[in-house]
Amino acid sequence: MTKRISLTLIIFMGIFKLFGQGKKDKTEFKFSDAEDKAVFTCNHVTDEKSPILYATHDIDGDWQFLCGQNNHAEEKAKIISLKNAVELDNTLNELFEMPIGVGAERNGIGEKWNPFRI
Repeated sequence: MTKRISLTLIIFMGIFKLFGQGKKDKTEFKFSDAEDKAVFTCNHVTDEKSPILYATHDIDGDWQFLCGQNNHAEEKAKIISLKNAVELDNTLNELFEMPIGVGAERNGIGEKWNPFRI
């Protein structure tokens, strides 16, 4: 009976692997900060799926990844992990070396990031 259960488990695991189930996300992560570092974003990015067009790396070392709109209310702020931000938009990896005290903005995904001092 135990051999039958083990064999069944092995077969199911093989099927899941065959069809891609249980695969780890292979999103590239270039930041030197920890993947679980808390970062700030807005509900436009997380709920409405707006692109991230504005980023800052403030003097405290905190990151913000926002949609670039001006209508942000404090109660609409969201906290996610840095890894989750990169999963939402892997082009954020282009900012992995952005120094503290600098921000960047762009007009759309795939556009060039334009840095500025905070």
